[in-house]
Amino acid sequence: MIEVLKLLTLTIWLLLPSYTPNNFAVIFGGGTPIDLGMKFRDGRRILGDGKTFRGLFSGILGGVLTGAVQYGIEKTLGFSVFSILSFSSFLILCLLLSTGTLTGDIFGSFVKRRAGFERGRSFPVLDQLGFLVFALLFASIHPAFRTLYTPDVILTGIIITPILHVITNIIAYKLGLKEVPW
Repeated sequence: MIEVLKLLTLTIWLLLPSYTPNNFAVIFGGGTPIDLGMKFRDGRRILGDGKTFRGLFSGILGGVLTGAVQYGIEKTLGFSVFSILSFSSFLILCLLLSTGTLTGDIFGSFVKRRAGFERGRSFPVLDQLGFLVFALLFASIHPAFRTLYTPDVILTGIIITPILHVITNIIAYKLGLKEVPW
């Protein structure tokens, strides 16, 4: 049981820079849509009003800042997960994770629009795991990826992320940050 808790804790810690960008994007987003209101050849919006430049940039910055706080906590408390890396190398990893997360979210919106899903409507699996797959793909080019993101961590992330996604969406809805709870 202790080993399972350690793996869960480690997985969440390693994935925080990919879990937080969408939250920052929701809180600080708005403004000009990334698709500039344009439609795809199917007549539907490319992405929709929910994907904005301000959300994209604040989400990436938020994920990197989350990582910087984690790095500081590790240094202060004297344990090493991310802090085995130099700070600059770690920031690059966080940038990759955050950018991958939001790219996955944007890709999910593109697919949802093509499938006729309205903004905010749930698309199971894609909504819960698409961002994580992209985050891990982007981060996989980092030299430390295989050391930190072991198969156990990746599998655990795939299992727990849908649960965490539903919980955080419900909280965001209750706080009035999202229009729908899913």
